[in-house]
Amino acid sequence: MQITLFSLLMSVVWSSVLAAFNYFCRKKHFFIRQLGVTNVLCLYLFSVVRMLVPYEFSFTRQIPSSEVFSGLYNNVGIGRLVPARVSFLPALAVIWALVSAFLIIRFICQYMRAMEEISSYSIREDEQCKRVFNRVLNASAKQLDITIRRSSHISIPMGAGIFRKTIILPDEEYSDLELYYILRHEYTHFQNGDLVIKAFIHAYWCLFWWNPAIYLLKRDLAQVLEIKCDLDVTNHMASRKKAEYLATIVAMLKNAEANRQAKAFYGTTALVAKNYEAEIIERFKIVSASRGHKRRNLVFTGSWFLVFAMLVFASYSFVIRPDCEIQAGVQMQDSKAQEPAGNTYRIKCVDGTYYVYFQ
Repeated sequence: MQITLFSLLMSVVWSSVLAAFNYFCRKKHFFIRQLGVTNVLCLYLFSVVRMLVPYEFSFTRQIPSSEVFSGLYNNVGIGRLVPARVSFLPALAVIWALVSAFLIIRFICQYMRAMEEISSYSIREDEQCKRVFNRVLNASAKQLDITIRRSSHISIPMGAGIFRKTIILPDEEYSDLELYYILRHEYTHFQNGDLVIKAFIHAYWCLFWWNPAIYLLKRDLAQVLEIKCDLDVTNHMASRKKAEYLATIVAMLKNAEANRQAKAFYGTTALVAKNYEAEIIERFKIVSASRGHKRRNLVFTGSWFLVFAMLVFASYSFVIRPDCEIQAGVQMQDSKAQEPAGNTYRIKCVDGTYYVYFQ
């Protein structure tokens, strides 16, 4: 079991394929109805695991190719072995590590600054808030210690904090019904552990920021979490109650559009997001079409998970490599052509022959 340049590149390809495949399937609402949002969310883990485990195993078959990766490999290999040429692989590895470290440190600093600022907001302790929040607690299976704060700096209700769980409300007046749906939505996010998932995915993006598929996964995962939260909140609601819940989202969206300068914190969960009209419309359609709790198609779900598991296994069954392998430190045996080992290398081909290079 080993990690090579080519197993890493294969992981990038397969992780991207799995993420894109799940995304396009997820956009079909048939899959959400048959699988359930939780299972759709779990299917994204196949893409994450495939990227985090870029190994070649003992059963992995190496497929030689004279075209795929050869130019890159020869450039990297010759640059590593011949001092006169520049080696790109170590330089790329250093850039990867530096950018990843910068992104992770920046995220930690932003999170700490955000939580410090949020802790300075005033706690909302009025009678209405206490009464409505008690309704939310009574309707929830899990009791969580959550602080409710208010601020004039935000325009959208949001939840923040992995350890110090906080719901932040704009400094506005709400009816009991609006406040109930707002608090219920954010409380459900905390119940589902959505902020932990978002933090994990952001850390995953910090490590593999150069993979374009992760941007797609990151954005769609946030949408899936919102859909799951919406369905959990409206699970046992009648059509009239669902309409009231969706009307609250519309009201919050209008308020957000009227306050474009309001502050937003990354890594939070919000009832609604500005400038994402297509995602909001999708949430409305799914909530309106849902029929409450229904039994999922277990055969379809099991078959779909099996398909993804087989794709992941198939992705480890082979790796494409160049048909030649550069090896360093070969001493020429011809007494008339002695060269130091540092200036000599050989290229081993799959047919057992060698090309020997020396300066």
